Formats: sequence, structure tokens, C-alpha cells
Amino acid sequence: MRPLLATPEEIIKENTVLVERAIQYYESKDWDNLNKIPVMIDQNGHVLNHFGDQTWDVTHYVDVKIVSKKRASFAHLTTTPLLQEQKLLAFLGLFAVGTLRQGAMIKTTTFLERNLNLTQVYKYLESIKAESICILNHPIQFARFCEYLKSLKMSCSYTAKLIFALNWVEAVKNEIPIKLLLPRTTSIAELGRQLGCPTKLESEQFYAIPSRLMQLIYSKAIEYIDNYYPIRQTLLDIHTEQQENYEIGKAVVDRKIKTGQWNWLTPDSPHYKVEISKAKPQRPTDILQSYASNIEEKGLIPLKIKEFEWLYSHLLMCCFLVCGAFSGMRRSELYGLHSDSFKTLKLKEQTFYSLQSKHSKMTPAVPEKAEWLTSPIAGKAIELASDLTQNMRIQLMLSNDRLDNERASSIWLVQKIRGKTPNIFTGPPFVTHYKRLVEEAGAIVNEQDYEEFKLLNPNLNIYAYTQKIIIGKPWALTTHQLRRTFAVFGKRHNLLSDVAIKQQYKHLYLPMAQWYSEGGVAAKIKHVKVDSELNNLLREVDREVTTQLLFQWYNSDDKLFGKKGLDVVKDRQNTAVKYSSWDALYAQVSAGRVSIAGTLHSYCMAGYECRMEKVVSPTNCFNCENVVIDEAKAQAWQKRHLWIVETITEMEEHTKLSQSQLSHFITQLRAAEKVMDYFEISYTPYKPEIEIRQI
Repeated sequence: MRPLLATPEEIIKENTVLVERAIQYYESKDWDNLNKIPVMIDQNGHVLNHFGDQTWDVTHYVDVKIVSKKRASFAHLTTTPLLQEQKLLAFLGLFAVGTLRQGAMIKTTTFLERNLNLTQVYKYLESIKAESICILNHPIQFARFCEYLKSLKMSCSYTAKLIFALNWVEAVKNEIPIKLLLPRTTSIAELGRQLGCPTKLESEQFYAIPSRLMQLIYSKAIEYIDNYYPIRQTLLDIHTEQQENYEIGKAVVDRKIKTGQWNWLTPDSPHYKVEISKAKPQRPTDILQSYASNIEEKGLIPLKIKEFEWLYSHLLMCCFLVCGAFSGMRRSELYGLHSDSFKTLKLKEQTFYSLQSKHSKMTPAVPEKAEWLTSPIAGKAIELASDLTQNMRIQLMLSNDRLDNERASSIWLVQKIRGKTPNIFTGPPFVTHYKRLVEEAGAIVNEQDYEEFKLLNPNLNIYAYTQKIIIGKPWALTTHQLRRTFAVFGKRHNLLSDVAIKQQYKHLYLPMAQWYSEGGVAAKIKHVKVDSELNNLLREVDREVTTQLLFQWYNSDDKLFGKKGLDVVKDRQNTAVKYSSWDALYAQVSAGRVSIAGTLHSYCMAGYECRMEKVVSPTNCFNCENVVIDEAKAQAWQKRHLWIVETITEMEEHTKLSQSQLSHFITQLRAAEKVMDYFEISYTPYKPEIEIRQI
């Protein structure tokens, strides 16, 4: 059978017949016939797995460059009824009732994760000697199961996933022969919190790397690329010759087996590899030495084959790290890079660099081609990785296996065993190289790094990070940290806005981009240096400007309007006593007894004690006892008058203004006209047509 990803109608009909047959065999407990039903079929129509197999291989239905889990296992159960029940749930989930909203449509990765979650449940059921998951319908049994989950001390999110898997079984009970009805009274999320470990209730972000450690790690990776980039062709020649040397030895041994000269040996014999090694025309170390002697810088090429293979993989890891560090790409997007991914664009005498890959986070069925801005060093990394894996990509392209052909575009390949085709460089071996790079870079966490780490990562689970980030130990590096660090670093140094991060990271929503960059603003603020001399100078200028304005008001014939403005005009007669000189005014301002705050339309003598909540509406401040309007501010009232008239005219062209709307504008017009009348500014009075309607 074929998973329902985007299948034509004839395959759906074919699957439906087998689904009905599987349910029939299950209900009649005809295990022999049930176990013979085909489960996995490749693109050529060959049956890969049957229902009775302990492992179902879904390799042909996932992107091997991205997905690491490719098999659903049922080897954990020995009780036949439970085993067949879990297999039937997996079978129906894949081919009949995959999701709650879309019927049978389901992603293969979702199927694998759900089966893994149900495995935890079925292990418990077998431990209590149950024969069906429906035993959880009983409130007492479900309560015991909840206590079991609580005893595991798992995170609340993972506990919720287990319950969500049960919720799916319950939701499709009308379409399957397994009738589960959980006696729960709370939501899945709340139940997950209740049953999760108290120290694991808070989820946390992937960590952003402290700047010192980041520089050490990235510099070391770049150093590897710079050192080996000039001899990349030599490294490829060594790898190619080593592979050809193996194939010649293998051909010799295979010929002797085929001709019957060696009846004692078969390709499955443990001595097969030994004989190939003996038949090689050259020793692997001799090949290394022949190339190493021609390299100007001694010591770049190891003289031991295992060290060379380690270096080969280590260089690929450095290239991978640099591409991720200088683009912020997801892991799946990095694995989609190919030899022609690095692009250069010149626009208005400025050069931009980008990496081209496929973005499949929100479009799992049909990945979208996309580009990410990057640094020129990423181009060097792409070129080095492409050259290192050229021979491996050729091997995959020449293979008769379509999965090998699919992997042939990847530049992240390793070939630890010469007799097998190259594979994607991922998993524990990749993590091992990460750890080695951190040690080589000397990226050991100190107290300053630890404090910066807490500043850059505000969303932390204290119980989790204290076990991972330890002073005196190497930094615990993961791929997704490169993505977080890119966002935080860009925000910290004003290189990226939230919108730019959203675009670069291919997010759907701006809050997600802001979530990724959290910690960057806090780090920026902490390192802002306050220039006390500049602050004192600015305060001095502000005092002088305020004093000069007051001096001019009290010692000139300038017109002033507003309640406070008119009071100032009256006080001019008492200048000798009250504000007799500039120095006297300056002393009042410096002491904070007199202050002025400018608005869009007036001056306020209440200073910053006034909250100015309605500062944008001039009418609300017009009758205030602290308002001063001079000739310069009067011009703003004139502009306000013109704008209101234009607004009323334009609005009335489309609709008839209500009395309340019109009165809002009229009050502002009349205030502006009073100001203009006082300052003798010419204007055209606005006379609204008041329409009286009889109701």
C-alpha cells in the first residue's frame, strides 16, 4: 500500500479495499492473513513490508536529506493482541484516518511520531497485562495510567503529546474497530501540565551563543575552511583514488568468486573485506603520503587513513556550520543546499550574497525555492563542500537505486564504508564533530559567558540549562543555536529589524521573528555607555533655551495668547521685581520652579507635571490656564484651520456628517479662529450648513 500524501484516485480505491480487508481480518482475529497484507510499496511497485513485519520502512516516502527517522518499529511488544492492535492503529492512521481534520491525509513524519508516542502507551499496557487500549475507558485504569505518566517525570509538552495520540484514537473511534473513550475532564494541555515533571513545566528557546564563545567557534570553523580551501582539489583526488583503489581490489576478488577460483569465499563472508584489502594495488597510507609530500604546508594532510577520513568529515561539518551561522537557515534548509546554491547579485553598485535552497516548513508536500542573504565566506564553504563530495555524488548518480539518485544533489555526504554508497552526514557522528570543534576552539564557558548567556536567553528553564551550560566545561553546541544566535546578534548590533528577521527566517508572523531575537535588545541596552558630559551639555542647552524664551516673553512687546500668555503680558509691568534679568530667570529655571513644554500648537507652563494626554487635540488644551501661544504657534493654528476645512469638505462629498461629528470639528475651528483673530491672521470663516430634519 502507498501512503496517502497526494495520491491519484485509483491508489485510494486500491488502499480502501485493503483497509477493509485488514479490519475484517482483525475483527475475526485471523492473524495469518492479516500479517500478509502489504504495508509499504516502493515507487516501482515492489512490496517492502507486510503487516506482520516488526519494522515498517518508510524511507521511500520521506526526504532522506531532511528526515532522520525512517522506520516504524513494533519490536517492543510480545503480547499478540496488543501488537496487532497498535499495528492496526498505525495502518489505519497511514491509509484511512490519518488526521482529525483532513481524513486520511497525513505526513509521514507525523505518522512516525504518533506511532512512537503510542509505543510508550502500549509498553505500559503490556506491563499491566492488558489486552487492549480500551482498558483506559475505565476511570480507575485511566487514573492509574495518569499516575504512571507522572512517575516518568517527563516534560509537560511530551506528556501532552502522548495524551494527544490517545485523543486521536478516541476521535476516530467511529471509523475503526477500537472504541476508546477517555474519562478525562480537563484539556490535553492542562492534563500535560498536571502530569508533567514540576521542573520541566516551562518550555525554553534554543540557546543563543555568548559572543566570546561564538567568535571562538566560528573563527575555528572559518580557519579550517581557509586552510583547506586552496587544496580542496587535492583532497578530492585522494578520496577518489582511495575509492578507485578499493573498487579495483573488489573487482579482483569478485572475479575469482564468480569464476569459481575461490569456492570458499562469498560476499557475505567475514573474510571478504580482508581479501579485498589484500587485493588493492596500493596501500591507503601510500596514497596519502604521495599527495602529502606535494603540499607546501606540511601537516595539513594526515598520514593515517582514519585521521584523513575524520578530517574529511570535519571539514564538511565546518562548512555546514558556517552556512548556518551566516544565514540563520533551518536544519532542513541547510541540508537542501547544493553545489550551485551560492548566488551573487549586484544592485546599484552594491553586491549581495545569498544561499539558495528549498523552504519546506510550511509547505511539506511541495517545497518552495527560496534564498537567504549571507556572507561571502558561505560561498567558500559551499565550494569546498561541493569539491569534497564530488566523487560521492557521482557514485549516487550512477546508482540504480532511485533513493541514491535523490541524495546525489546533496553536498553533505560521507562514505565511511567503501563498499556501501555514500550517505547523508547527520546524527551522532555529526554531533561528535561539533563537540570536537568546540574543544579545538577552546570554547570553555567562564563566569562572564554564563552571565551573558542568561542575558541573551531570557526564556530559560533553570532546571534544563544548569545541566547543559556548566562553567569550566565546553559549550554544548547544536545546529539550531546558529539560527538563534544570528537573530540575536543582528538585533544586538542594529543589523536586522524584526521585519528583516521575519523575511530572512521565512516566518509567517512577526511575533515569531521577535521571539527569535529576544535577548538582543537587552544585551544592546546593557552595553550602552552613558556619556555624562554630553548629558550635562544637553541639560545646560535646554535650560538656556527655556530661559531665553521666558526672557523674550517678559521683556518684549510680542503678542501672546492663551490664559497663561495673557497673564505673562500683564506681568510685564512687574518685570523689575519678578523677572528683572536673564540671570534671575535662569536661576528660576535651574531650580525647577519654572519650566516650559512645547506642544504641536502651544507652550505649556505646567511643564512635565502635565500628562498631556490630549496634546494632539488643540481644543482640549485651548482653555487650559497654563497655555501660551506666540506668533510662531499661531501659524500652526492657521494650518489646523485649513486642514479641518479640507477634511470636512472631502468627507461631505462621500457622506453626510452627523451633528456630533460636525460639532467635533466646529469646536476646533472656532478655537483656531479666536487665535487668528487675536494675531490678525487672515482666514476664511467656515459657515456650516445646518440642516434641520423633522422626525
